[in-house]
Amino acid sequence: MSVRKILVPLAGRPEDDEVLATALSVARGFGAQLVGLFARPDPTEALPYLGDGVSGQVIEDLMQAAREGADQASGRVKAALERIAKEAGVAVAQKGGEPTLPSVRFLDVTGRRDEVVATHSRLSDLVVFGEGTTGVAGGTALEAAMMSAGRPVLIAPKKAWDPVGGSVCIGWDESAEAARAVTAAIPFLEKAKKVTILCIGGKELDPAPGSTLADYLELHGVVADVHLVDAAGRAAGEVLLENAEKAKTDLLVMGGYSHSRLVEFIIGGATQHVRSHATIPVLMAH
Repeated sequence: MSVRKILVPLAGRPEDDEVLATALSVARGFGAQLVGLFARPDPTEALPYLGDGVSGQVIEDLMQAAREGADQASGRVKAALERIAKEAGVAVAQKGGEPTLPSVRFLDVTGRRDEVVATHSRLSDLVVFGEGTTGVAGGTALEAAMMSAGRPVLIAPKKAWDPVGGSVCIGWDESAEAARAVTAAIPFLEKAKKVTILCIGGKELDPAPGSTLADYLELHGVVADVHLVDAAGRAAGEVLLENAEKAKTDLLVMGGYSHSRLVEFIIGGATQHVRSHATIPVLMAH
């Protein structure tokens, strides 16, 4: 298993710098290419919502303003990529040029953000999202990458993390989603100095599942400690994140959306809690 392409959806906001710094630290660690993706809105898609009474000149002015705004945001993304690459001494890959690793590359693609992210995620080894402005990391684009494209995602909270994965905690519940997260995280786990398996449950929690995972990881040369944690009636996501933070880990690995997104949205769940409250990098897979 290897990580060679890391996709980072960007919007041209100030917080891009921090998620870029975290993603670049991962790219350098694996000798990978960081692809900064700007999804350019198509202003013509807004035309049906303007109504019949809007004059042609007003429509043209609005579309021109949208194009200029997108040009400015795209320019900020490209400048941020070039700046961080220069500071790190990493090459900026040119279209048609010889592939160089590690490196950064800029993509400007027109279309709906979720669709653009999903399309370009499919041939990426990891997709990195910042916290953004909504309070829920990645927004719907994260769900598009993880669920529509089936790729592992890395949530990078508001801080430049380097390294990512020196100490790793795995939230293990035997679900298919958690298993996919573990297999996606193998490149990180093989390099980690410390790996802890966290099994959250009640007082009578069975130690066997954690031991089975530890045996699997040992085949990959990864030595992991198993910790059984009594949730004491609290939500699993809250307990998982709390224990990972207390362990001073710099990567939490967990399954995403073991329940449906609708159930998570209405009654909450581990995924939603972690996306909203994570203060450490989190690798999720569905």
